[in-house]
Amino acid sequence: MLTSMFFSLVTILSQSDSTINLETLVVSANRTEQRIENTTVSVDVLPQRLLTSKTNSKIEQVIQMSPGVTIQDGQANIRSGSGWSLGAGSRVLVLIDDLPLLSPDAGGAIWNAMPMEAIEQIEIVKGAASSLYGSSALNGVIHLRTWEPTEKVRLRVSTMTEIYDRAKINSLNWTDQRRAQGAIRFAYSDSKGKNSEHGWVLHGQAFNDQGFQYLVGDKSVRVHGKYRYKPSNNLEIGLNANAWSSDRSSSLIWEDYRYGYTPLDSSATITQSNLGSINGYLKIRNGRLLQTVRTRWLGYQNISGLDTNNYDNSSNAVHLEYLAQLFSNDHWTYTAGALFSSSAMQSPLFSGDHLSNNQALFVQINGHFDKLDFTIGSRWERYSIDEIESSKPVLRLGAHYKISEGAHLRSSFAQGYRFPTVAEMYSSSAAGALKVFPNPNVNPESGWTSEIGYKQLFNFNSKIRGYLDVALFQTRFNNMMEFTFGQWGSSPGGDQLSNFGFKSLNVGPTRISGIETILAGEVDLGKINIQSMLSHTYSNPISLEPEKVYAYDSRDIAMSFNSTSLDPSRRMLKYRYRNTVKGDIEAIWRMLSMGMSIRYNSVMENIDEVFTSPLISIFVPGVQDSRYSMPNGDLFVDLRSQYRFNKNWKAQAGILNVFNRLSSPRPALLSKSRSFMLQISYELN
Repeated sequence: MLTSMFFSLVTILSQSDSTINLETLVVSANRTEQRIENTTVSVDVLPQRLLTSKTNSKIEQVIQMSPGVTIQDGQANIRSGSGWSLGAGSRVLVLIDDLPLLSPDAGGAIWNAMPMEAIEQIEIVKGAASSLYGSSALNGVIHLRTWEPTEKVRLRVSTMTEIYDRAKINSLNWTDQRRAQGAIRFAYSDSKGKNSEHGWVLHGQAFNDQGFQYLVGDKSVRVHGKYRYKPSNNLEIGLNANAWSSDRSSSLIWEDYRYGYTPLDSSATITQSNLGSINGYLKIRNGRLLQTVRTRWLGYQNISGLDTNNYDNSSNAVHLEYLAQLFSNDHWTYTAGALFSSSAMQSPLFSGDHLSNNQALFVQINGHFDKLDFTIGSRWERYSIDEIESSKPVLRLGAHYKISEGAHLRSSFAQGYRFPTVAEMYSSSAAGALKVFPNPNVNPESGWTSEIGYKQLFNFNSKIRGYLDVALFQTRFNNMMEFTFGQWGSSPGGDQLSNFGFKSLNVGPTRISGIETILAGEVDLGKINIQSMLSHTYSNPISLEPEKVYAYDSRDIAMSFNSTSLDPSRRMLKYRYRNTVKGDIEAIWRMLSMGMSIRYNSVMENIDEVFTSPLISIFVPGVQDSRYSMPNGDLFVDLRSQYRFNKNWKAQAGILNVFNRLSSPRPALLSKSRSFMLQISYELN
């Protein structure tokens, strides 16, 4: 039934009177510009309307609208490639202008430090991309490309306010006062000199979130500067600098489901974080040869506040990369490069000081012909932390074939590899009453992703245009690393809860297979223009050896997928969604636009069983109750409107979570209630 409907739709679309190019260029798929319909892997580019017309307080709100992407408590995963892992050891690499922005110690995305106010384009590569980007790209890449210097002054200034509404469950409302968050943002670019040889971009944000949870909030300030010297098309030199400072408080688990916005013991973990970086690059073009050198120093620091646990830590990281690209003719592009990075970390949190190093060599060949594009690439990577080291080569293959005008077929196979982070190996800390236990013996994980996809572009009388994209995918992981909750301590008496916590373990081989469908289009009705996107991602993430014993807890009890899972019957991996649906529609009439977004996640079928055990439920009650109260999954609807007073001034208003639904993105955490947003912006050019 579904198959016949799909082929019927493809037939209708392929019979359109003319086809279109998507006119979208991406660089993340091959590290060189190409049309998105010609890529050999699935790449999504988030529509500009989600960046400019939707009222967003954080960059995660934009990214989670991408098909197949979910962000659980700050942890990004693509097509169920990851679960929830305490913000450590991301399998999705986050890039800003070709450089990674993951914390050196934990390898987690630092979302609040990302420049939302000056994002030009967000590209998301799905599946293993280690051959081009290294260890952390095992599950994909999220690439944020920011403003470049412009010939004329470009300016954007905005102020945003978001007010939290009361939750439906009255006991959650720990205060009668309305809580809110707000931000002031600016972005400026210009250039001077002959042929605009001197160019610069300056942007930043001041942010204050009172928080919807008791004692949990965030205040931060950041600024970014970019200078570019380009005396000719053959030479370009750039220097970027970033600084970010944050005072925030966080909570891992609730007091009780009935009081889900109150942290356990009514206490929060207070952290002051500081980040600074200086980046430089040099581009030299000699005929058809382009050489690029990128370098960066990054310093990152966390200072504990009033919490009794000392988790102060600091990191210094250096990054040096050389990239050579030879565009030999219209058909062939050769890419080769080398990378060196090193991080030094100091903290009692990690039981001392640690030094990590990463070296890599990579090469790739791209062929482009009339109807055929293909890619073959390889990377050798070596990682080490102190005296522990590992190395592995990975391979990438991909092909794209233009079946007919507007019809594109692609297939790819890519291997991936990820070395554990310092936090996964050595973290020894407390998250409230619970602990995080070290495991220096955790092994690197590896795997591969394969995909076959079809993209059909369509254009009916220049009034209806868009595309349909369908992809079948499968991912395999060996020695998959997961933070597993259990009893890892054996301290007698006292606070028994302190014996429980999280530990990074290799849980064995896994397989994730599924299908993703995206339909995006634009309808021109004369005075009204309608833009829309709808996607559905189905994935089946399972354990291949559910009875395999991968660890023993402090009581010498064997731990396997079956013994640790709340519901092992279908072998579904923990903290994943089987179905995700994303949708967005916007109508534009003269100076007014109105839009709606939807996000749906099916029920999280499996979590760690110990969360519902009698011993833990005494200290952390209500995990099972929250699952019973949300049997149909998570459905969120957002509304927005925008009015332009003139070409420079506009006002935006939005209601997030219109129906005031609650969800539990992971055990012992509740999502925020409905909120109301207002943003005023001034834009020049």
